Amino acid sequence: MTNSKFARPLFSSMKKFKVFSISVLFALSLWQCVSAPDFLGGEILPDDDFFRVKTDTSFQLSAYTQAYDSLNTTGFTLAMLGETFDPIFGKSRASFLTQLYLGWLDHSFGKNPSVDSAFLVLYLNDKLGNEPIEIGVFELADSIKANTAYNGLGSIDNFISNIEIGSSATPYSGEEVKLKIPISNDWVLNRIINPSLEDSTIMSSQNNFVKHFPGIYITPKNTFASHAKGMYAFNYTSLESKLLIYYKNDAVLEDENNENYNFSLVFSTYNARFNHFVHDHSLADPAITVNFNTPEISQDTVLYVKGLGSVRSEIFLDDITKWIEKMPVSINRAELRIEMEDHNQMPADTLLNQLLLYTLEDNQRMNLIDRTINEERFGGKYSKSKKYYSFNITYHLQSLLNDPSQKRSVIVEPRYAYNSAEGAVLRSPAHSQPMKLIITYTKF
Repeated sequence: MTNSKFARPLFSSMKKFKVFSISVLFALSLWQCVSAPDFLGGEILPDDDFFRVKTDTSFQLSAYTQAYDSLNTTGFTLAMLGETFDPIFGKSRASFLTQLYLGWLDHSFGKNPSVDSAFLVLYLNDKLGNEPIEIGVFELADSIKANTAYNGLGSIDNFISNIEIGSSATPYSGEEVKLKIPISNDWVLNRIINPSLEDSTIMSSQNNFVKHFPGIYITPKNTFASHAKGMYAFNYTSLESKLLIYYKNDAVLEDENNENYNFSLVFSTYNARFNHFVHDHSLADPAITVNFNTPEISQDTVLYVKGLGSVRSEIFLDDITKWIEKMPVSINRAELRIEMEDHNQMPADTLLNQLLLYTLEDNQRMNLIDRTINEERFGGKYSKSKKYYSFNITYHLQSLLNDPSQKRSVIVEPRYAYNSAEGAVLRSPAHSQPMKLIITYTKF
């Protein structure tokens, strides 16, 4: 996706600081940036200290492509809707489930109300491709609970019903920023208006309303027959996103202006909600499809990453033990370089602009220390001139040397994996032009 404004996931990492020892703080004070072949500030180092500074490119790595176990998509800010289909990753499909809240409490629709029209309104934030999708809106069969983490890759069969309450008038391709989906007038009258006339408590609180009406499920209705992209991200928190009802009653008919009333069911930030993703890698070309593997299986020459919980890879820092034997060592800079594979079957418009590294602890995502200290210096953006992604993991590596009990692997995935369907094929440590860890260090 171009110029993505997707919300960045926040990973807790404060407990990482506990691994800092006195030697790490000492290393921090010595840290120098490298500008090959010289060090910035190298001219102020004593000659004997300068010659202790060395560069090593032989650090052994291994890496494997893996499927996601789960993906918590609760409380999203961007509602994902659409599908992608390509020869490497197969199909990825996105939909979302959400509660709707009353625009205001204790609303009365008056005497003898009738529905003039109703629309579900969504505002586009970003898109990947422009293949048209047909969109259906269905009533939820069961409530989504607040403060509950939902697996965006799990089954939703118990939540959705076959009650379709609306559908797009024409297939949507992202040409219009505002998407208006017509909602059935009869459904609004029979499910929202008439029950509120019979029981006014339905409109007296959000909790009462949600008990009466659990919410909606918005999903693509068609699927692509050939390779295509039509993935759309909508701004859920926009004040203009809502289910808008236009209606008349006896008071309107008696008014000489005869103007409709309107009432809104809104996308509140307090609404329980989650994105749902389905991936089918079996539809990819068998000759080039994703190769899932583990440390028990030999490495592939390439790695795969794709957003929306499709594919990620794990990189193991195999040579940590050897480097521990070199201690005491101060890491001046540790740069992880990852090249993108020149894959002739990758769609021509695919270029993943940024990757992300993090660690997993008890299945929880944790920032690397380097990202916490300085996100810009941490890196991860693709350099078109250098043709690789670069990460600064200096503090993370020093932390591992000082506390070897920590997990010795990092996860790599698209930077906006929660909200982007983009993917990439990367060169692994087993490639003829492998990813590499370039370490500049001082030996004491």
